[in-house]
Amino acid sequence: MGGRRVLAAVAAAGVLTGVLAGCSSGGSKNAGGPAAPASSAASPAAAAPTAAGTAAAPATAPAAADAPGAGAATGSAPAQASAPAAAEAPRGDLEAALLDDKVVGQVLPDAKVMAGWEEEKRRVDTADHKVTCTGAAAASCAGKPLSGSVRFSSGDVVVRFLVDTLPSRDAAAQRLKESYASYSAGPFKKVDIPALGSESQAFQGPLAEGEGVGIVVRSGTVVASVTSEGGPVDLPAARRFAVMLVKRIEQAQAGKTPDSGLGVG
Repeated sequence: MGGRRVLAAVAAAGVLTGVLAGCSSGGSKNAGGPAAPASSAASPAAAAPTAAGTAAAPATAPAAADAPGAGAATGSAPAQASAPAAAEAPRGDLEAALLDDKVVGQVLPDAKVMAGWEEEKRRVDTADHKVTCTGAAAASCAGKPLSGSVRFSSGDVVVRFLVDTLPSRDAAAQRLKESYASYSAGPFKKVDIPALGSESQAFQGPLAEGEGVGIVVRSGTVVASVTSEGGPVDLPAARRFAVMLVKRIEQAQAGKTPDSGLGVG
C-alpha cells in the first residue's frame, strides 16, 4: 500500500502542473519545483492595462437566490433575505480582461482576509511563466495574459490560490477544459458542490500534502483554482475559499478594488 500511495501522489503532482505551477516553487511545505502550465490562450486582445478595462454587462444576469456565497460586486439585492448576503454565490460572466499585474496581485487573497494563516509564497508571472512581474521586469507584463498565485498554511493545512487571466471568455473556456483534463487524467474523483462563477467543478484526491480538494472555476475571462490539502478533507471550507476568490475576480472585472473576504459559502 505504501508504494501505491507514493505512485498516486507522484501521478497527481504530474497532472496538476497547469493548476499549481505558480505556487509549487516556494514555501516550506513545497513538494517540487515549478513546471510549465497548461497552454494559455493565443495573443491577448489589445487592451490598456487598467483595473478592469471597459467591462461589458454580464452575459447572464446574476442568480440572486439560487446558490449560496457572498454577494456579487454588481446587481440588485434579492427581494427576500431568508439567507445571509454572504451566502450568495457570484455568477458573473464578465468580458473584461485582467491584463494588469498589479490588479492580478490584488485579486489574490492577502493576510487581511486570511487572518490566522501564514503566507508562504506570492507571485505574478506572465502566462508562460517566463517573466516574473516585479521591479523592472513588470514593464514586460503590461497587457499580457498573466498567472498569479499565493499559498497559505495553517498547521498541517495548505491552501493555494491560482488565477490565469485570458484575453476573452472563449480562451478562458478552453483553458478551463485543459484544467479539468489534468484532474481527470489523475487519481481524482469529481465531487458535487453548488456552482461558482461562470462554470466550475470540484475534485477530490491525493495532492502534494495529502488527500485534498481542488476547485476549478471560470469567471468570465479568468480561470481560477483553489486547492486545500493536509488534515481532514474539508469540502465546505475549500468552497468558501473559492467563493471569496471568485468574488475578488468579479470586483476587479467591474473596475473595483478587490476586498471580499471569507463568508458563509
